[in-house]
Amino acid sequence: MKKYILSIVVLLILVVSCREEAVPKPDDLLSKERMAAILYDVTLVNSIKGVNKQKLEDGYLHLDTYLYAKHEIDSLQFKRSNNYYAANPTEYFEIYSIVQAKLSKERKRVGEALEAEQKRRDSIQDSKKIQRSNKNKDSLIKKKPKLIRVRDDK
Repeated sequence: MKKYILSIVVLLILVVSCREEAVPKPDDLLSKERMAAILYDVTLVNSIKGVNKQKLEDGYLHLDTYLYAKHEIDSLQFKRSNNYYAANPTEYFEIYSIVQAKLSKERKRVGEALEAEQKRRDSIQDSKKIQRSNKNKDSLIKKKPKLIRVRDDK
């Protein structure tokens, strides 16, 4: 019986202690939608950096500064909001679900654009092949030897 009561007390203490926020809610907390938009852009920036980091460094592009200016926030506000949401996994999961949906939509749009461009290029190549084959046919006709008639004046 003592073990049963002790386990209930320990369970209650755990539940009550887990209810307190690990990170207090900041006064300038970004909304979930705004945070999702920022994290979407951060993901794109990280992708760009992964593709050609040297070119970005040569061009002196500071993408982090650009993102803060674009979303009209500062780095401290972003850090506080990010820490708060990271300490609340269910809310952070909701934010990243929004980001993932936007990325999937963008990937689909880019894929369709690439397919359309590939079809355009293929049609241009097909057209050039047809022109070459027609040109070769015409050149064979022109190069056909002419028959020379010999006149017989007897």
